[in-house]
Amino acid sequence: MRFFWAEVAQNFTRNLTMALTAIGTVAVSVVLLGTILFFHDSFELFMKQVVGQVTIAAYLKDKSPQSAVDGTMRVMKSDPRVDSVTFISKKTAIDALRKQLRGQMNLDVINTNPLPDAIMVHPIDPADAASIATRLRRLPTVANVTYRSEVTEKLLRIESVLGAVGFGIVALLLVATALLIYNTIRLTVFARSREIRIMQLVGATRWTVRWPFVFEGILTGLTGALIGIGLLDAAFRAFAPKIAIDLPFLPFNFTVVPVGMIAIELLATGAVVGMLASMLSVSRYLRAS
Repeated sequence: MRFFWAEVAQNFTRNLTMALTAIGTVAVSVVLLGTILFFHDSFELFMKQVVGQVTIAAYLKDKSPQSAVDGTMRVMKSDPRVDSVTFISKKTAIDALRKQLRGQMNLDVINTNPLPDAIMVHPIDPADAASIATRLRRLPTVANVTYRSEVTEKLLRIESVLGAVGFGIVALLLVATALLIYNTIRLTVFARSREIRIMQLVGATRWTVRWPFVFEGILTGLTGALIGIGLLDAAFRAFAPKIAIDLPFLPFNFTVVPVGMIAIELLATGAVVGMLASMLSVSRYLRAS
């Protein structure tokens, strides 16, 4: 075991400049990746709060028989895309409106109730709101259907575009980081090619040769990830409270973002990228030798 870790340390320090460059690249990648993940989670929480509350209002035709209304309720409740269905009678609606406008407008002067009965449908996924609304419009008891379609669809499109852009940036960063670790390990392998050949001649297996380089890659990825997480933590502690105070109109609540889980994901990403890049590098050399 002591020999193994000595090999890892020797590999790590043999090309110190390249190793430090790889660690720095991993740290920069982790900072950018962590920033993207942080804002992605913040935006996702915001979407759950705003778009997740989208409710489709289906206003019923006057004098619809109760059996037809019950049938409409059953149709919606049996839809697997629907979370909940609530019937709002015209009396309940006018009482709620009176309560809402109390002190601003006197609705007691109105002798008749102009509001229709309605069914409120809450979808499980806000992206299904449009198709559910279309289905509601085709039902014979439904006179009109409304929901915040423009706002919902715009927010969903923004989420889709930002997700695709973020995924592309993260993919490029991970590829660049993996290539740098790959080349760092490859330089180390070439620098120790004579020792590796001697080990193979005395019967060392490929995995005996491979493990120290794999752990060097993991060590590089973990070290870079830890530095990146430290920088992100310092930036979060310095800027998050100021943003919350100076920009209160922003809809994001940074305090509920799972920063601990993001840190674990970044640490795991650094280790996995380092491990895969080093395995690929040393395996390619051993196949060619």
